[in-house]
Amino acid sequence: MGTGGVCLKLVCKGGKFMSDHPNRNAKVKHYLLSTVDKLFNDGVGKSKHVIYQLNYVIEKKRTSSAIHSYSTKTTYKRVVAKFADFLKQEYNLKYERDFKKLTTDQLYNYVDRYFEKQKEQKLSKKTLQKHVSALYKVLSAIDKNISKYFDADNRAKWTDGMEKQDCDRYNNPQKIIENLKKINETAHAVAELQRLVGCRVGDVKKIEIDEKRERVVIKKSKGGRDRTIYFDYFKDDFERVKEYKKILDRALQEKSFSQIRKEEYYKALKEACRRSHEIYHGSHAFRYEAAQRWYEVISKLKQEEQEAYYRRILEDRGVSDENIEKAMEYVREKDAVAEAIISEELGHSRLDISREYLKLKGK
Repeated sequence: MGTGGVCLKLVCKGGKFMSDHPNRNAKVKHYLLSTVDKLFNDGVGKSKHVIYQLNYVIEKKRTSSAIHSYSTKTTYKRVVAKFADFLKQEYNLKYERDFKKLTTDQLYNYVDRYFEKQKEQKLSKKTLQKHVSALYKVLSAIDKNISKYFDADNRAKWTDGMEKQDCDRYNNPQKIIENLKKINETAHAVAELQRLVGCRVGDVKKIEIDEKRERVVIKKSKGGRDRTIYFDYFKDDFERVKEYKKILDRALQEKSFSQIRKEEYYKALKEACRRSHEIYHGSHAFRYEAAQRWYEVISKLKQEEQEAYYRRILEDRGVSDENIEKAMEYVREKDAVAEAIISEELGHSRLDISREYLKLKGK
């Protein structure tokens, strides 16, 4: 199948593309995953651009029937495995031999129902688009006639999912944390550290505890800037930071943080969100939560306490006396001392960025 030297080794039979040596007792999932492997083997190491050019000459379309990257192969395998599970659960369709008996119209109806079920799970548009791309490529390699159903109208209907979430805090982060604790101890510790320290996930491994001064230091955060987070008004939180740091340090004796992040944290967080009936939108939401929680406390302090807090931060950063006075004058004028404190502790250089985290309008 395909043009421009990219040909999946399948045999056409009555509009269906069948494998050379079908295993009639094989499961649908195995069949679909094998098809992904065949498409990848046809495309790996070959220039997609060159194939696009060749196919444009022949078909007037810049397309490739193959899969050219490992990441795409991995994504498509996840999608077709989920589709196979759906066929088994919804229609008791388990075996390759039964899948191959489907007419193109039946297969289309199953695909249509599949996307109805995915949208019920409130998947994002971006995720649904990946599912459409995967099923189009893989099912078209099995049944060339199915491609006509992947038209603009159906694609629009199938990808009508949730818009990308504003990266705010979760609705019920505590419930997510409770479920995360049941799933994976290390993932739970990472999430708690993000919530307590307000750090990006990549900075969790950089956390240094200054027990004497009750503060946390993160060296070379985003942009190469050092961050200091003070716990004068959050003493219980500081004790919890020490507790979760110990758990993470133990885990780091066995795995790198990169492994923990990829193999444990994100998977566990997605599952915790599912159990909590929350739409997953990453771990950065915990940084938003920290900022908003800090602001709720700091904004209620007396003006002189806020100013002393902000001055201390600037002094610790090594800002000159002259520039400290300029900064103090500016935040007083804007009535934004508390916002400036949060901005410094988040490691932001501009108030407007921190206002996005705090959901505040500019002054």
